[in-house]
Amino acid sequence: MNARWFAIAGRLAVGPLALAGFFLPWAHGPGVFAANEFTGFTLLRFAGRLQALDFNLLEGSLLWLARISILGVLVAAAWQTLLAPAHHWHRGYGLSGWYLGLFTLLAMALGAAKSGVAVPPPGLALLIAASLLFVLTHRASAAPT
Repeated sequence: MNARWFAIAGRLAVGPLALAGFFLPWAHGPGVFAANEFTGFTLLRFAGRLQALDFNLLEGSLLWLARISILGVLVAAAWQTLLAPAHHWHRGYGLSGWYLGLFTLLAMALGAAKSGVAVPPPGLALLIAASLLFVLTHRASAAPT
């Protein structure tokens, strides 16, 4: 097969992989929460419940920032899904892809700091795959032919 078709297939897979990864486990809970699996959706819900507590301005702002950044993964995955077929030249496509990549790097770093280098949970593994596909296809399309 032609390398161009692999690039197209990779570009089309980024959004659905990231969307699926959002709803699969990203992490397991610590201590008494060890039986719980945290997906992007459950982390959003958990952060929303925490916002109801009486935090100071800095803590509340950091929690709000974490919640918006997790929601950004879902938005970026939707943009990747919608823009990849015909509008991959659009600025939103590149912006959302690099956001997924940076968020995934941050999530991997936090996971490695928390539990060491290990096999990531399925949701995080799909986010890693989506980010790698974006970087590879973005670099391949930017390279001179």
